[in-house]
Amino acid sequence: MKKLYFLTAILFLCVFSVVNAKDNDKLIGTWDVTVQDTPQGTVNVHLTIEKEDGKMKAKFKQVGSDQVTNATVNEQENGIMLYFYAEGYDLYMTVRPDGDDAVSGYLVDQFPVKGKRIN
Repeated sequence: MKKLYFLTAILFLCVFSVVNAKDNDKLIGTWDVTVQDTPQGTVNVHLTIEKEDGKMKAKFKQVGSDQVTNATVNEQENGIMLYFYAEGYDLYMTVRPDGDDAVSGYLVDQFPVKGKRIN
């Protein structure tokens, strides 16, 4: 009987992991993202999210600049968490799907983030 419970739990975890991965796959692409109310004002960046070898990776490019910032991606149940270094600080940003072609979230849990799909 214990084996049955154990196998059922493993099956449930596997199914949940597959569903979770598919939801986050909606985020793959390039996004025009606006971070509002920062100390530097409103910041506009292009966020590119890719999946390579089963892992998500991301990079930012501020609109009007050639500088690219790479981010570490941590997949979560309802979106992703991005960790990166910018403006002399270690920062993090949550990104969640907000419909088919939009995202929302927060930069360091303070500054609202909104974005729409470019491609």
